[in-house]
Amino acid sequence: MSLQINLGERGTLIIGEPYTSIMIVCALGVAVLWILIFARVQRTKVRLLLMTLVLITLPILALCIPASWYVVRSMLVPAETAEVALPNLETTIGLEFYGLDWSNDSGRYLVVRNAAGVIRQGMSAFDWAHWPRTSIYLIGDGRVAVLGPTYDDYVVDPKGRTIDGLWHGTRSDTWTYFGAFDFKNRKLVFIPASEQRECTATRGITDPSATRPQGRNDRCNQEALKN
Repeated sequence: MSLQINLGERGTLIIGEPYTSIMIVCALGVAVLWILIFARVQRTKVRLLLMTLVLITLPILALCIPASWYVVRSMLVPAETAEVALPNLETTIGLEFYGLDWSNDSGRYLVVRNAAGVIRQGMSAFDWAHWPRTSIYLIGDGRVAVLGPTYDDYVVDPKGRTIDGLWHGTRSDTWTYFGAFDFKNRKLVFIPASEQRECTATRGITDPSATRPQGRNDRCNQEALKN
């Protein structure tokens, strides 16, 4: 069961089944509480005051509860997520994008999983909705290089379970391009090197000392990158 609220010319607000259920349960709970309080009050003026408070409180709760649930859910559950298994490492590497984050970070997280557990690294590149592409390279010694937008670069050691910033000027001539995380059909996915060539967006910022200059460009057009 979903709840639809007509907003006139602005369209219709549709609240899904989980949110509708939460609204109904909370509203009923508050209503029962008010009824119990109301039943114990004998004075007419106080009863009228309580009735007024009930009429004011219930609509406010009905609107605030789903909004609060949405905010909490956006902070705890990633809006987009994707991962890929790394060859011969028994490890997966992935990205998590969060819609809301009040700690002033980008909402973009690098996630590495293996039998030893999970490690996460908050990335610094902002605006993942428009600049999601993140390139993955196999270094050759068991480590993995991750190049993000605007030189937001990291080196991952799955066995040592560490994620460190990648030093500018690090040699990359022995690296193997593995693929990139990017949006495809409005969904974050991993696009292997067999489908598209390497490209990491610099967003118009030039850094001559950055690693892997041949794999960077102002923007990355997926159509132009197809093999």
